[in-house]
Amino acid sequence: MKVLLLSGDYVEDYELYAPLKALEMLGIDVHVVCPDKKAGDTIQTAIHTVEGWQTYSEKPGHPFELTHTFADISLGDYAGLVVPGGRFPEYQRYDQRVLDLVKHFFDKNLPVAAICHGLQVLAAAGVLKGRSCSAFPMCKLDVVNAGAEYVDFEAFSLNAHVDGNLVSAPAYPAIGVWLREFIKLLGIRVQY
Repeated sequence: MKVLLLSGDYVEDYELYAPLKALEMLGIDVHVVCPDKKAGDTIQTAIHTVEGWQTYSEKPGHPFELTHTFADISLGDYAGLVVPGGRFPEYQRYDQRVLDLVKHFFDKNLPVAAICHGLQVLAAAGVLKGRSCSAFPMCKLDVVNAGAEYVDFEAFSLNAHVDGNLVSAPAYPAIGVWLREFIKLLGIRVQY
């Protein structure tokens, strides 16, 4: 099974690495791509934290080497899509190739996991109308203006929300429950 993970410079560090490693642990082949970059190119991640100011701070995270070339992907090869947050959704939501990629997964009713600011890309792609989803609180306006019901979890809660093929969460503390729901949508059963 293959899953596509969309990324870009200043993707949230945890929201890239945690799903990548958890899905790999389950034997899933995760292809991490970024528009206009090739396999082996490096992107810069970011770590966002709340430190008592009116907004979160941003520090450089780990550099990440892309696993695949965006221009070479064949969307029919993938069982699901992961859209992390961070700052990259702010600029990739203006890239028609990214919007078409997102629309493909919704048109095919394939599992999509989006977290934090990643919902900005889904809002721009026009796939949220009539749905309900969570996102980082600063993205509420994007979600509502896209015609969706905003599920208002506390920003750093351990909550995820499922609506059909979409699982969403407000921020990285929810990664565990967010991924648990995503793998259910992929049809993977973990026994213990």
